[in-house]
Amino acid sequence: MRTTKQFVLLKLLQQKGNWVSGDELAEELKLSRESIWKAINTLKRKGNQIESRKNLGYKYVGNDSLDEDTINFYSGMKLEDKIFVFDEVTSTQELAKQYLSSHEVKQPLIFVANNQTEGHGRRGRNFYSPSDTGLYFSLILPNPSHDILKIGLLTTSTAVAVVKVLEQFYKDKNFQLKWVNDIYLGTYKVGGIITEAALDLESSSAGNFIMGIGLNLSTKDFPADLSEKAQGINPEFKIDRNQLLAEMAKEVINNFANYRQPDLIDEYRKRSLLFGKNVTLKLGTKAVNGQVEGISDDGSLILKAKSGEIQTFKSGEVVKVDW
Repeated sequence: MRTTKQFVLLKLLQQKGNWVSGDELAEELKLSRESIWKAINTLKRKGNQIESRKNLGYKYVGNDSLDEDTINFYSGMKLEDKIFVFDEVTSTQELAKQYLSSHEVKQPLIFVANNQTEGHGRRGRNFYSPSDTGLYFSLILPNPSHDILKIGLLTTSTAVAVVKVLEQFYKDKNFQLKWVNDIYLGTYKVGGIITEAALDLESSSAGNFIMGIGLNLSTKDFPADLSEKAQGINPEFKIDRNQLLAEMAKEVINNFANYRQPDLIDEYRKRSLLFGKNVTLKLGTKAVNGQVEGISDDGSLILKAKSGEIQTFKSGEVVKVDW
């Protein structure tokens, strides 16, 4: 059941940028003017920017903070009761795992944080996650079939889903993908994706997948060890993170049902920045050098060694690119 605050926010969001009379709100919601006023003040304390003017009423301007109800509105009310928002966590990925350890999940759930103190990507590599300037979230995606075949395609198709949404919000940016899970602008990393399976030990199958997505949106200052290889998408442009998250979560959830579709790996290939480049691929303690020949239909990386030998790799990390 929705609260007064949620009803008022919904009405203001529907008229975003326009004045809404307090009397009209009270009459439509069958509440007192005092109840409306209290709800407005509660919304303001949660970071909602709402202007008040005598004889005009209230006008919703925006919210720089992440907010469950605002995200749900922008999702077309499709994410109600599926979003958990936190100011600071160690990692949304770890938070999702902890939740799974004590709950049975039958629908997609989203865990989002304004700041991560121990954000990480594949192989435990740190992901810089400062407050207010990025988008860091994890989704639990139930897997009724328990199938883990072609799991590599889940990462590549999710990368395509994420980039498609970014292209809508940043129309002047040319996003590319570095195999298998990194999002780039030019030679700088701006985001990453991690895919993990929550295994059912009894059946040795995947009951759920946990997709972690981290994006540096307007981040300007990076630690010294990252400043030459990472950047924010646009430090001068503040995006509506609630709207971006809503669109991205919807796209990733919809993509999950169709992640094996051949057109998605084609979309991934179009955005790959590695074709024709010489790279170093790390496989545990071993390193392999070669020229990238392509991406196979199952999402594997195809390398051509100096000897001319063609090899295909389903796992590993590209640690060096000869730009």
